[in-house]
Amino acid sequence: MLDDGLKATVKRRMTNFDGTPIGRAHVNPLLDTRQYEVELEDGTTDAYFANIIAENLYSQCDSEGRELLSFKEICDHRKNKRAISIENGYDISKNGNRTPKRTTVG
Repeated sequence: MLDDGLKATVKRRMTNFDGTPIGRAHVNPLLDTRQYEVELEDGTTDAYFANIIAENLYSQCDSEGRELLSFKEICDHRKNKRAISIENGYDISKNGNRTPKRTTVG
């Protein structure tokens, strides 16, 4: 488990010798066995399982799941021309209710 107050950056998903990703996803984050390379504040890297990363994130949240300091930033976010804009992201029904548009992209 990561030490209290120690900040780290998840760099990439770990793979075995033939490039196959290590571990399997699970709907319950605590049972997720995917493994990631994590860079610690001092520049060293180590391997951590997704369930340990999730446990550390969840331990920083209150009973309603709110925590403002869990993430400093989201890096490498991008969108292309196929992305739906916020203005066009909803369908409006006859009675005026807005529902998010369903897409199959991403």
